[in-house]
Amino acid sequence: MLLALYTAAHARSEDGGLHLDQVAEFTALTPDPVGEHTKLLVATDWLTEADTAGGRLRGQLTERVLPLSGLL
Repeated sequence: MLLALYTAAHARSEDGGLHLDQVAEFTALTPDPVGEHTKLLVATDWLTEADTAGGRLRGQLTERVLPLSGLL
């Protein structure tokens, strides 16, 4: 749940993605499991796609989540 909130609140269209270290720190995960949890966000229609290559989480919020984008 924290990953979903963090992802939506910190998403920016011009951004190069979220640093996995920062995501992991906020969610109390290590960077490696963030990728597995990100797959759940795609499966539950929070993200349309996601990629964690290069130490960054990149993806696209779904339309229902888009209004939460960039609130922080």
